[in-house]
Amino acid sequence: MKIYYVTGNKGKIELANLIFKDTDVEIEQVDIDVPEIQSLDTEEVAKYSAEYASKLLGKPVLKNDSGLYVKALNGFPGALAKYAEDNIGAEGYCKMLEGKDKECYWTESLAYAYPNEEAVVFTSKTYGKLADTPREGRGYPFDKIFIPENDDRTFSQMTVEEQLSVFDKDAYFKILEYIKNNVRKD
Repeated sequence: MKIYYVTGNKGKIELANLIFKDTDVEIEQVDIDVPEIQSLDTEEVAKYSAEYASKLLGKPVLKNDSGLYVKALNGFPGALAKYAEDNIGAEGYCKMLEGKDKECYWTESLAYAYPNEEAVVFTSKTYGKLADTPREGRGYPFDKIFIPENDDRTFSQMTVEEQLSVFDKDAYFKILEYIKNNVRKD
């Protein structure tokens, strides 16, 4: 079964391929510009983008949006995580949260849409806290400060396999089940 995944991020494709490696799913990357609404809610952003892309392409698509929700910041940056990474950075977050509650969670919202139909959305949440200072390692700026529950390392300090073992993948499996149960021949 082929899934058209709309993203310019090869890392998201690699992650999906790792998660679906023991299934009959083939991920095909579709790299097109899709507008993202301004919202703190990753589900709203993923849903809108999937509906837009499926209508534009004339085929069903998968679209992802992720976000970081920090308790002490009333859920900011949420779906604006990329913007916050680019403008505040990991060090800025650490400074902003000095002496504050660093509890947070990371979301992955996956939306699947057929052309001209409402998308279905499934969301995973990986709970954790933010480090006091950015740590060395691979990945994006927030990977250098996000510490998942029951660990003392940031995502940047883990191998991809270790990160996957603590990452909530529930949305990926739910979207796969939905697609398999709702596959169309049209």
